[in-house]
Amino acid sequence: MAFGNIIFAAICCLCSLIFGVIALWAFKRKDPMHFWSGTTVRPEEITDIPSYNRANGLMWTIYTICMIVTGILSLFSIITGVILLIILCVPGTVVLIVAYNRIYYKYKSTAVIYRTDESTAKTPKAVIIAIISITAIIVISLVPLFYYGEKDPDISILDNQIQIKAMYGLNIDFSEISKISLIEKSMSEIGTVKKTNGYDGIGGTLKGNFKADHLGEILLFVKSKSAPTIEIERTNKEAVYISLRNSKNTEQLYHDLIKKYH
Repeated sequence: MAFGNIIFAAICCLCSLIFGVIALWAFKRKDPMHFWSGTTVRPEEITDIPSYNRANGLMWTIYTICMIVTGILSLFSIITGVILLIILCVPGTVVLIVAYNRIYYKYKSTAVIYRTDESTAKTPKAVIIAIISITAIIVISLVPLFYYGEKDPDISILDNQIQIKAMYGLNIDFSEISKISLIEKSMSEIGTVKKTNGYDGIGGTLKGNFKADHLGEILLFVKSKSAPTIEIERTNKEAVYISLRNSKNTEQLYHDLIKKYH
């Protein structure tokens, strides 16, 4: 399982823990639950406080479960996790606001004509701060991960080995190499691959352990649409495939490998 997937899932679990605590707090409260930090809902505003708090607790429980599911799915596909997290954090915040307002007005006492608290005045500012803060956390967490995942591998050719520095990188001793070939096709043209423990990123970046029906277990460091592709066959080990963003760089790397290998 990819380290990046695990980190992203951990972030989702941490968020779900926070929302889960909010849900539990709503269920346990004796006074009416409020939605915005720094605001209050007076007991005389609510006709049935236990039911009102349970509705709030259920709302936050559902949101918590959605966050947990996002974390679980991100273990298998980080792209799916990112999309779901963005949906939960941006449109999801709006849904929470609408849901809370429906709960409030459902249990609002008709005997109270005016709300004297400041929640209405603070709502627009709170919405902006919440959306900006959550979006910032997502961006800060994901930018380094995607940058490292999407960038071309750093490949060094030493006297006795090839060093591939990248996500799922490895060192390949020349003694274990049986053949180095240049295939005039992209990885997507060579065959369909399925991730077993790797990075399947935006724009067709594939890194790590994959499996293809006609190739078996393989290691990829490729842009799936970029041709040509270098194939490094190893004795009793998975073959390694490399294709860089720039086809000329891939060809130059192949020639450098051949010179050193022979």
